[in-house]
Amino acid sequence: MVNVRSRAIRITAAGALLGLCAAAALAGAPAQARPRLLHAGAVGTTGSSGTTGSTGSTGSTGSTGSTGATAPNASVSANWAGYAVRTSGTVVRHFTRVAGTWIAPAVTCTPGSATYSAFWVGLGGYATSSKHLEQIGTESDCGSNGVEHYSAWYELVPRASVTVALPVAPGDVIAAVVKATRGAIIFTLSDRTTGASLHRRIAFANADTTSAEWIAEAPSTCGAGGCHTLPLGDFGTVTFTGATVRTQAGLRGSISSTTWSAVPIALADRSRAPGIDRFPFGARALADAVPTVLDDAGSSFAVSWEQPAPPAAL
Repeated sequence: MVNVRSRAIRITAAGALLGLCAAAALAGAPAQARPRLLHAGAVGTTGSSGTTGSTGSTGSTGSTGSTGATAPNASVSANWAGYAVRTSGTVVRHFTRVAGTWIAPAVTCTPGSATYSAFWVGLGGYATSSKHLEQIGTESDCGSNGVEHYSAWYELVPRASVTVALPVAPGDVIAAVVKATRGAIIFTLSDRTTGASLHRRIAFANADTTSAEWIAEAPSTCGAGGCHTLPLGDFGTVTFTGATVRTQAGLRGSISSTTWSAVPIALADRSRAPGIDRFPFGARALADAVPTVLDDAGSSFAVSWEQPAPPAAL
């Protein structure tokens, strides 16, 4: 049985820390959680040398349409898709504020199949040694009866996820900010379509501020036997805009700033691709969700859900 909002479980695989999985409830569906990146894989570039966006369905962003092309050489994760920024070189930087905006995507449901998809911005959790993650976002899920569920939440790993009373509907423009201050995390979530907003300051010692993320995720369920990733819902495409970050030293910039390193992340089911964590992301057929290259300003990109094809027979 799954422990609802009651425990955090630390699990490992392939010699790397997978994350602290804090269980949370969803009405009418299995309990779930949003753990950290399972495996960073081989880190590639941000894909600035890729082809122009005219080849991609989301390529209308920016004057050159550069966000239409899939980001090449993305790091592979079993539950994250999007971008992360982290320390560049030997300089230790602490990210104290991350912000981003997205349109809550509609999820396509099929009776008899429960699926889940979460969209968020956050601080920390990228490094395999990380013990904390501070994140806020929305969710587009399907119950096993084929009914859609939309919600908003925040989470301070290893604490349980908290669903908040901020109604979310597909098509709503969502703006999120996570800010770390001394001994506390400040969450702000605004629905620019309805005007509703949430602002919470929560005491949280030893927050992880070594990375920042903008992510579409397949949540996980946790029980006595550990945590496992749930089926990713068909959310179509979600576009993140206004992605910015600020450091403790007061430096500000977009994802592509040379002050830090940007990492594109593709989500793939490792069970369909044994050994996928040993090489950079390549074939789109192995992915459940893939990010595009960044726009010219480095602050916008899209993540698209994809139906994976079976791996080719050897």
